[in-house]
Amino acid sequence: MKASAREADARVKNPDPSIRAYLIYGPDRGLTHERAQTLVRAILEDPDDPFALTQLTEEDLKSDPAGLADAMAALSLTGGKRLVRVRLTGETGSGPIIEIIKGLESGSETAEAVLLVESGDLTPRGKLRKTFEPAKKAITIACYADTSHSLESLCESMLKVEGLQLAREARTEWLPRLEGDRALARGEIEKLILYKGLRSQRAEGDDTITREDVEAVAADQGEAQLDAVLAPTLLGLLAKADSAYHRSITAGGSAVGILRALQRRLDQLGAVHAAGGNEGAMARSGAPRYGPQADAFKRQLSLWRGRRLEHARQLAFDAERAVKRSGAPAEALVGDLLLRLARGAAQMGR
Repeated sequence: MKASAREADARVKNPDPSIRAYLIYGPDRGLTHERAQTLVRAILEDPDDPFALTQLTEEDLKSDPAGLADAMAALSLTGGKRLVRVRLTGETGSGPIIEIIKGLESGSETAEAVLLVESGDLTPRGKLRKTFEPAKKAITIACYADTSHSLESLCESMLKVEGLQLAREARTEWLPRLEGDRALARGEIEKLILYKGLRSQRAEGDDTITREDVEAVAADQGEAQLDAVLAPTLLGLLAKADSAYHRSITAGGSAVGILRALQRRLDQLGAVHAAGGNEGAMARSGAPRYGPQADAFKRQLSLWRGRRLEHARQLAFDAERAVKRSGAPAEALVGDLLLRLARGAAQMGR
């Protein structure tokens, strides 16, 4: 079955027990990831429990096609619910997933776990959507770029929690900049909240975000600063990456913001590879098309592919989890991740 745009968020916040498989996909990888994370938290009591959550990539499916069925059939050692999460960049490696859905529908497959498939954009003619959409025990949830209305709702809800509101002139100037990626939009809203400070730290009456506040943390400037860190990291320029990272942090940049930007870049590289890796695929992904930035992106594309790219994604995911759980400074954890990736890129480029 297909979830409508109106019911998509409710489907992941309050999952139907009769649904045994979810396909969350779309060009907005930030929104795809956000809804997948919401579903994981809704199904599992402890999303970080390795006995409850199994994570696989398309490379895992290709190297061990039977591994997915084994993971779906495994019982939880702690007695709670289980979820198998598969991350794809497109249709590649989807054969075992299709077999699982067919088995669930026919009754020949009795899975112990819920299946969550997270992917980039998929065509209606693709095998995954053609398998999921008619199924009664599976559902597809599409994630397309936010509209101005949905962005406004997201912004207002996040600001309201912190006792903030957006001035009309700031709203008109700022919201159009955020269209296209939910993760980018959420990150920029969080930066504004941090800029204004916590409720207890703000002066009385200083609860309105103005145009001047928006300009102080402008998204365009922020993305340029982030790219100054990401480009040398993914091209294997260790000294330059380390220097750019420390400059960004010293200037008040967010380590978590850099980590999220890295995850978006890795997803973008995966999406371009899945779409053919040509100029058209780059244009559709929002990658730079001309000048030094385009050249740098193409070099990153040549270095990060297949297992290397999936390994980098897993390292970034592990770093995100460590930031949330370990209590260690985010600056140190993200810095270590960037240097590790830069060393890997340097070795690949030799």
